[in-house]
Amino acid sequence: MASPTTAVSDIEALVRQFRLHEVLNEDPATKTVWLLGSIASDTPVAGSSAAVLTLERTAISPLALRPSTVLLPQLTLDSGALNDIYASATGTSHALSPDVRVSLIYPAQQKHIDKYRRQQYMWIKETAEIYGAVTRPYIDNEPKSRIQWVYNILDGSAERERVVVEDSDRDTGFVVLPDFKWDGVGVESLYLVVIVRRKDIRSLRDLRPEHLPMLRNIREKVGAAVDSVYGVAQDQLRMFVHYQPSYYHFHVHVTHVNFSGKGVMAGRAHLLDTIIDNIENIAPDYYQRASLSFTY
Repeated sequence: MASPTTAVSDIEALVRQFRLHEVLNEDPATKTVWLLGSIASDTPVAGSSAAVLTLERTAISPLALRPSTVLLPQLTLDSGALNDIYASATGTSHALSPDVRVSLIYPAQQKHIDKYRRQQYMWIKETAEIYGAVTRPYIDNEPKSRIQWVYNILDGSAERERVVVEDSDRDTGFVVLPDFKWDGVGVESLYLVVIVRRKDIRSLRDLRPEHLPMLRNIREKVGAAVDSVYGVAQDQLRMFVHYQPSYYHFHVHVTHVNFSGKGVMAGRAHLLDTIIDNIENIAPDYYQRASLSFTY
């Protein structure tokens, strides 16, 4: 397993060889851009050379702004406007580094390229019958190699140094890591992912009463751990599950309640509390019978 220092060096070496071919998408709200390119190749993107690079501006950390710190000598302003008491300018800060987060998928498959390319989304209502006829066969045919990275985390052969907390129980246990969307600094943008140890739950549709102990265990232990590690109280956390998920191994998302992003919107996120309540108090087979709507 690579050390954090080695991992940074390896990523930097790949990024320096990245050659841009197409801007897949951009989001001004999150100051993020997704790029399609190749590594060490000037040929058209194809095969194993394809790479998807994400560049995101990070939030300014209050830790970088100490009282009495003189920021002006560390700022270079290149354009602006002044009107009465109001001033606005753009420029570069040399004191608020690091100011960009880099994510790389290499070699990228077509599904990765399609995921990040700008799309026209549709609202889909998936009935139990449609799930059985369309979605489940698709999930069943997904090669296990696509979630090998999940198994690497669970067996400790990858990202071991990033684990926040874990529970080794085979039926109710999990591993918690920071999501790559979080810079690890600002608690109000906190974003963690809980990956369960069970390998027989692919999505929300598979949840049954026998899984309630696991779901409650996640709610209680992860909430307590986040409070202990990051100082964020349980009543300041949002725990939810995506449907459809981005990969078919059951996992729970954990964010600060002040976090805003596409992943917490209706049409994708199902609150953990509501999931538990639906199975416990509405119907044991709620997620096998319900129609679930989502954007795709």
